[in-house]
Amino acid sequence: MASLSLKHIYKVYGGNVKAVNDFSMDIRDKEFIVFVGPSGCGKSTTLRMIAGLEEITAGELRIDDEIVNDYEPKDRNIAMVFQNYALYPHMSVYENMAFSLRILHMSEQEIHDKVLEAAEILGITEYLERKPKALSGGQRQRVALGRAIVRNPKVFLLDEPLSNLDAKLRAAMRAEITRLHNRLQTTFIYVTHDQVEAMTMGTRIVVMKGGYIQQVDTPQNLYRYPVNQFVAGFIGTPQMNFFDGVIRRVGAQVRFDFACGTGVDMERKQTAKIPVRYMDGTTPVVFGIRPDDIRLWDPSLGEDWQRARAVVGVVEALGGETLLYANFNTADENDRSGAVTVKAPGDCEIARGDTIEVAIHKPKIHVFDKATEMSIMMRIPPENMGYGTVQDGKLLFAGQSLTLPPYMAGKLHDGACEVTFPPEAVLPGTGDWQAAVDAVEHIDGKCLYHLSNGDVTFFALTEGEEAKWEVGTTVPVSLNLTQVGITGEAGEVIPLDTTSTLTGTYLKQKERDEAGKPIFRFYLEIGKQLLASPDPVSQRLFACKGTKIFRTPLSYRFDAGSVRVDTKADENRQQLIGQVDEIRDYGQVRYAFVRVDGTDGERVCVPMTSDLTIGQPVVLTPDLASVTVIDRALDIIIL
Repeated sequence: MASLSLKHIYKVYGGNVKAVNDFSMDIRDKEFIVFVGPSGCGKSTTLRMIAGLEEITAGELRIDDEIVNDYEPKDRNIAMVFQNYALYPHMSVYENMAFSLRILHMSEQEIHDKVLEAAEILGITEYLERKPKALSGGQRQRVALGRAIVRNPKVFLLDEPLSNLDAKLRAAMRAEITRLHNRLQTTFIYVTHDQVEAMTMGTRIVVMKGGYIQQVDTPQNLYRYPVNQFVAGFIGTPQMNFFDGVIRRVGAQVRFDFACGTGVDMERKQTAKIPVRYMDGTTPVVFGIRPDDIRLWDPSLGEDWQRARAVVGVVEALGGETLLYANFNTADENDRSGAVTVKAPGDCEIARGDTIEVAIHKPKIHVFDKATEMSIMMRIPPENMGYGTVQDGKLLFAGQSLTLPPYMAGKLHDGACEVTFPPEAVLPGTGDWQAAVDAVEHIDGKCLYHLSNGDVTFFALTEGEEAKWEVGTTVPVSLNLTQVGITGEAGEVIPLDTTSTLTGTYLKQKERDEAGKPIFRFYLEIGKQLLASPDPVSQRLFACKGTKIFRTPLSYRFDAGSVRVDTKADENRQQLIGQVDEIRDYGQVRYAFVRVDGTDGERVCVPMTSDLTIGQPVVLTPDLASVTVIDRALDIIIL
């Protein structure tokens, strides 16, 4: 039993071909994690890196909080089940299962007990004397699982173990593997391209595409809250219906206009998470509706259902249900922009060419940005957005007036503006603003508050499952102004980015110690300044790149909270000299931007703890234990 942590894992092959890009996730003990995605997405490569069968190009792999990047596969206490079973054909089932235990020099009695126990769990006791060729595909798969079980590993890795089985046997083996996981109470990581396997087996699913993680979540959340159009189309059978269109807002009503001619009328509260910039009637979007959320029209359905007409092109009678492949564009069935799949009862009497009336479940409609394919109705909205006005050094927004701090007031003048800020920037329970609590959602240990003032809705995100404010109450609200963006006629202020990136290299220098003995020291070189490299940093850089690290162009990334600013230097050889280039006063907090000497104008953002002035020489002391190091040539994080 084990937990795993993958931090910024990359796999790069010759020719700078990236098979896996910045794979990061934490896997809890006893979880059943499924990697799913189309062929070539990097899921099997990731699994093989965990097993130690593929070298990790960059990143950190921990098992039970121990870094195992350099461990041999046999030393990781991991068992892997392969797609082709990988059984020894000349050995019996018993010998196949006992082989790895004999390598560990266990006693024959202990081996015998373990093999019999695993065989009983898997129901293959009667096959122990047979050779693999005398077994069916399902029986061979059980033997492969038994060979893994006898080792009592910390982690089971399964690489498409059911792909060689027929559909009926796959369904049976899915249930067998799920029961096995429940019985063994061990961490399972399972790779498949079959989303049905993923949805029915995993406690959490990792959806991958092109070497990148698209989304990590429970099967239910992936189905209900896909983060982009790819996940929405990949998860779910039959596939989600997609329609191009635009959104129009008229007063309290919002209209989803499909390009095929169909439309859906929505209440404003149902579209509160859609940024208002998409409601101008011209910004292209993509609407998504699952076949489960479209049914044949029934007059008894409530107002959450929208009536529409479609022409049936194909009928698939599946017994318990019927799939109707139809077209909302009743005028031209060859125009596929209105193609829609509808689930109907198995006993419906509908034929090709019939015009049918269907009902669309409005609360279940998904909306995606046409260009980025990202959802614009995220479960947790990435940003709040609305329109306001800057006047006399104040921001008028959502019926409220906010005095702008010196930095923002100096960048803006009177005029209309667009205001954006993330939910984390809203601080309920503090400040002079007032907002009504319209709804509260409990999401992954956090509370998402739907707040409103007048006709403006915005969101606040707080830690903790327990809601501090109930629906219907009015709460004071303030904003973290460092995260607020303002653009428009009033000018432009972008949110504060507290992450700084400096370019440089990694060097070694021959020096002498106090006794005069020659030694090598290692440095992070930035703008001709040298920072003494701590041993853990050097060890991880060498582990990733070896001696090539000295010829690799690097970027060093620091967060503002990990850099201290002083006016005097010391002798620790881990400081950078620079000058204060800019000061941003946000009222409650101030930040200085320091131009680092010897660089091409590169700056570091630091929080101010004392008074500084523009042009003042200062010394920066970064916490090198928290530095992020990037290979600029490959654009990968190596530390």
